[in-house]
Amino acid sequence: MTERSTQAASVDDGVQRPAAVPPLPIAARKIGRRRFLRIMLGLGLLGALGKGADTLLARTLCRPGSWNGPVTDHFDGMTFHNVQETLAPASSYGTAPILRWLKDRLRRGSYPTVERNGCTPRLAQEVGGRDWEITMVNHSTLLLRLAGYNILTDPVWSNYTSPIQGIGPCRTRPPGIAWDALPRIDVCLLSHDHYDHFDVPTLCRLEERDHPLFVVPLGLRSLLEYHVEHSVQAEEKDWWESVQLPRLTITLTPARHWSKRYRTVDSVNRSLWCGFFLRGTEKKTPAIYFAGDSARTQWFARIRERLGVPDVALLPIGAYKPDWIRAHHTSPADAVEALHTLGARLGIACHFGTWQLANEGYEETLSDLAISLRKNGIPESRFIAPENGQTLRGSVS
Repeated sequence: MTERSTQAASVDDGVQRPAAVPPLPIAARKIGRRRFLRIMLGLGLLGALGKGADTLLARTLCRPGSWNGPVTDHFDGMTFHNVQETLAPASSYGTAPILRWLKDRLRRGSYPTVERNGCTPRLAQEVGGRDWEITMVNHSTLLLRLAGYNILTDPVWSNYTSPIQGIGPCRTRPPGIAWDALPRIDVCLLSHDHYDHFDVPTLCRLEERDHPLFVVPLGLRSLLEYHVEHSVQAEEKDWWESVQLPRLTITLTPARHWSKRYRTVDSVNRSLWCGFFLRGTEKKTPAIYFAGDSARTQWFARIRERLGVPDVALLPIGAYKPDWIRAHHTSPADAVEALHTLGARLGIACHFGTWQLANEGYEETLSDLAISLRKNGIPESRFIAPENGQTLRGSVS
């Protein structure tokens, strides 16, 4: 076979091969590289902007508190933590893996919007001696009046519990006391830094109007001074420490909770959380306990042992479904147990009714409370879930 016929056979062997792709012109290759560089530059710029915004939020609107002090059983020198518990959060609503939790969110209970509250506050001219008066404003904001003082707990008059108004859980009913109808406030108690308890716009308005004494747990004074006013009057205390006022002692009590104002790890538990025990110093004057935020805990028994039986216990009953959230909050059943442990003569429910922070509905919360009271043989008149604007009063015999 000749050389020519061999070449022809090799070409015509029946195998189809792709046609050779001609190289891109130099100009087209340059355009491709430019587009790639522009995309990468854009992505890098977006990443830098995101990182910058992240850092800015963490240091401004969402900054945590700070505390420098000796190591204790609940402070490791940098962050706070809960003490080892003998009681575990109760579990009666089932576990909730993430997929099931997302499914439950679609079926969460109703929080109806109310344009006007059904109760109107009835405030006495002055409350002192053996008398006490408590008006539900919303959520964990209550106006306490005893020993001649007007005291606010965790005040929130904003519409959103969020660092930026217009984002986050939205108000479903008005405050129980209109801002202009609020009497002059002498003392403001702040239990921790979460947005539904530490509301910067409200605190700024309160400081500008009344310049009250703020009583706060460790690490929260720096946050108050940054957002509100550097010259703010504030008493910053640890668990079991007290602020002594004429006719009134305020003691900070332990709780089982946490603190955080932003998603970054270094913003977690930089300030402490607490409850408050208020007792008049004169003979036969009221004792009122405000739990702040807490899960089911051994501290309720310790509070009774150290500080005595309160006449009134303000106990949170909301944000308890699904189960994992009960590591930080009390359910109605947990609150009824706490009422019994404290031995309080009257329980007043809070931390419910205005912002939906978990899956349970408004009526569901009230129903769960009623069921727990019946199960434990406690009359509903001993543990009241007030509406916004409802005023309760009593006297120490």
